Parts: sequence; structure tokens; C-alpha cells
Amino acid sequence: MGDLVNLSEKRRIVDAHSHFFDHKANRHDFLENVDEMFQALLGDYSKLPRTYLFDDYMADAASVEVAGLVWYEFLSANPIREVQWAQKLADNLPIPMAIVGLVNFLEPDLEERLEAYRQCQNVTAVREHLGWDEGNRLRRFAKREDLLRDSRWRHRLGLLRKYDFKCCLEVFSPQLPDLLAVIQQNPEIGFTIAVMGWPLVLDEQGRMQWKRDLVALSGCENACIEISANECIWGMKWSLPEADPWVQTVFEVFGPGRTMFGSHWPIAGLAGSFESLYAAYETMASRLSSSEQDAVFRRNASEWFGISALSGALVRRDS
Repeated sequence: MGDLVNLSEKRRIVDAHSHFFDHKANRHDFLENVDEMFQALLGDYSKLPRTYLFDDYMADAASVEVAGLVWYEFLSANPIREVQWAQKLADNLPIPMAIVGLVNFLEPDLEERLEAYRQCQNVTAVREHLGWDEGNRLRRFAKREDLLRDSRWRHRLGLLRKYDFKCCLEVFSPQLPDLLAVIQQNPEIGFTIAVMGWPLVLDEQGRMQWKRDLVALSGCENACIEISANECIWGMKWSLPEADPWVQTVFEVFGPGRTMFGSHWPIAGLAGSFESLYAAYETMASRLSSSEQDAVFRRNASEWFGISALSGALVRRDS
């Protein structure tokens, strides 16, 4: 990955994007059978474990000090049960864990699902997979290509105001203008821009268009951006030299006050070690001040996903 920064002491982090799962507790079809879309995204993912829990993560993350983390749903066959499982897991962890549950804003029982999520105190956000690559049918994660423009879909997204949940809409870079309109329409809702806007066209012209779209999104004070899943953008053999210019653009456009690092673990483990990933992140962030580095590695995710409030609840529970 190029020349990496070596720290004299462990970096304290709040991991803005991670997954725990147990195939015996929740069914994940892509773990039970080869999924062509998942395979198109990651290649051979047979080494991905069928069960991955907190102790596994902490062993992998031994090179850093994990102060908190954000758990994202993992495409379970039963999203409500999966979130309830995650809540039970969070209740027994020594560090705070925020929960992000799966939604489909057009499903008939949307409010029933949101109510169920509200009963789980660590749920602070929801997400929907909306990536749609016009040129590749295996990179179409949404039901339709026009959902971001659908008036009924937009109206139902507005229900999040009632529940005080933040929202992550996973889209590809050509969809960023439509995402902008959604974020502008809902200034009371906080939006996380996943996979740093998931660029598809990786040449210089594509980077400039992606940057222009990010500049427009950065004008929305209710939006933050997450740097994670590098392997989904540049492939399993991604390198620091190819990723760093894009990350520096994110810092330039959104600033270190609205940018956060996530591991995307254990999926990112298919591409390399946790230690090498965070060494790359350290190098990417090396031009920032110490306070700014703390923001992108820990503070922003802690504040955005309510980790500090969950930490207080954890202290009260253990006292």
C-alpha cells in the first residue's frame, strides 16, 4: 500500500462501519449460497466467515484502541430480528455500539419496522441500498433505478423525522445529484454518504465529476461522509497511491469535521489486515492536525452516531 505511517502508540478509534453476524442466529443468503452480485463486487468471498463476533473483531483490531463502533445490518433475511439480535449483543459489550438497521422506504410495514427499531435503544440510524449501475446489471442493488426521484419514496423517507434516526443511502457516484435533492429536501434528517460517494469512473475525468458532486453535497450541513470499503471501489489489491488522491479530495471538500473512517470489517479483511488498513488511514490523515486526526478517527463518528450517549448508558448499566 505504499509508505505507511507508524505510530508510537495505539490510535484510539470509533469504527464508523463494521459488521458482526452469526449464520446460526440470522439467515444471510449470500453466506449460505454464492450470490452473483456479491461475487461481482468482491470476487471470491468464500473466505468470509459464516460467524463473526465481537471477540473476533477485537483480535483483528489489536493494532488500535477501539473506543466504540457502529454496527451495520448485514442483509439478513429478517432485518428486525437481526437488529434485535444486535441489540442483545450491544447490551453485553464492554464498549458502546451504535446500530444501523435496514429499511425499504416503500415497504408497506415501514412504520412497524421503524417502531421495532425504536424499541432497541442503540439504533441511531437506518440505511437503504440504492446503488444502481446503468451499465452493469450485477451492480444494481435497488429495486428500481429511479427511487431517489420517486415522490412517494421521498415522502416516506420523511418519516425518519418522527423517529430521530439518521439515514445512510448507499448510492454510486452517478446518482449523487439525485441524492443531493433528497438531502436538501430533508434538512432535519442527518445523512451519511457511504463509501465516500462510491465513485465508479476512476479516471481523472471521473474524479473531477465526482468532486463537483461532492462539493454540492458539502453545502448540506446535515450530511457527513464516510471513508470505508476501499476494496469495493478499487478492488482487493487496492493501493495507497491510487486511493489517497480521492481521500484527500474528501478532506478538502467536506473537511475533517464531517469525515469519518470505517473499517468495513470483516469484508475488508478479504483485501488485507486490519493493521495495514489503519496504517493506510494514518498515512492518508497525516497532513491533518492532531485534533483533526482525532476527529476523523474517533470524534466525528462518536458524535454523529450518538456513541457518547451510549457510552453514558453503558457506565450507568455497569455501575
